[in-house]
Amino acid sequence: MSPQNLLYTTLRATLAPLAGPSTPRAFSSSQRSLVSTRKLVAKRRKAANLALQASRVRKPDSIDPVLGRVQYKGEAPTNPWEGCRLQRVLLDYNAIAYSMPPDYTAGEQPRYLLPGVSKEDAELLFNAVPHASTELRYASGQGSEKTEQEQARQSEMMMRILDLRNASKDAINVLNRQRVIDEFGAGVDSGSSAVQGNPRDTSNKRALRLLVQERARHLKYWKRKQGEEAYEKLLADLGLQREAVEGELFIGF
Repeated sequence: MSPQNLLYTTLRATLAPLAGPSTPRAFSSSQRSLVSTRKLVAKRRKAANLALQASRVRKPDSIDPVLGRVQYKGEAPTNPWEGCRLQRVLLDYNAIAYSMPPDYTAGEQPRYLLPGVSKEDAELLFNAVPHASTELRYASGQGSEKTEQEQARQSEMMMRILDLRNASKDAINVLNRQRVIDEFGAGVDSGSSAVQGNPRDTSNKRALRLLVQERARHLKYWKRKQGEEAYEKLLADLGLQREAVEGELFIGF
C-alpha cells in the first residue's frame, strides 16, 4: 500500500466516529421545524376562525346608553320602553294633571291620591267616616236628608283635596319612587338592585353620566347574584337592551 493510500485510510478511520451523530442531529432539527410549522398553522387557523366569527357579529348602527337602546342598520327602530313593566309603574305628570276629573255625583273616586294616602286611608276617609258621622247624627236625633247631603259634599271636598290631579311634579315624583319600591323592592327594599336600576334624574350631564354608571353597576351586581335568566327579565322589565347597558360605562359626553 502506498503511503498516500495509508494516510487516507488512517484519516478516514479516525474521523468516522465524529461523523456518526450527524444523522440524529439532522433528524432532531427536522422534528423541531415540523412542530413549529404545525403551531404556526394552528395559530393562523384560530385567527381566521376568530375573524370569521367577528364578521358574523352584528355591529349596532347607534347606541343610546342613557335610554338603553340599540339600533341596527337596516332594521326598523324599536322602543323596548313602550309597554315595559317600569313604564306601567311610573306615572306621567301631564297625563294625570290634564285628565278628566271623576264624576263625583256618580260615586266615582280619584284614581290616584297624594303620596302617603293608602287605599285603606281612602276607604276610611271617603266611606267609613262620612257614614259613621251620619249615623251618629241620626242617633242623636239631628239626622235629616240635609245631613246626608252635607256629608256627601264634605266627602267630595276631601276627594278633590287628595286627588293627585292637583299635585305638583315633585309630589308625583315622590309617589313614583314609592311605586317603584313597591313594584321592584316588595314595598320595603329601596336598596334592591332592581330598584336602584331605575333612577331618572336628567338635571345635568354629569349627574346623568353618574346615574348611568350607577345603573350599570347595580345591573351587573344583579346579574352576578340572580343569574342570567333573572338578568334578562329585569332588562325587559326596565325597557333596556343588553348591548346598550353592558357598554354604557363609556359615555362620550
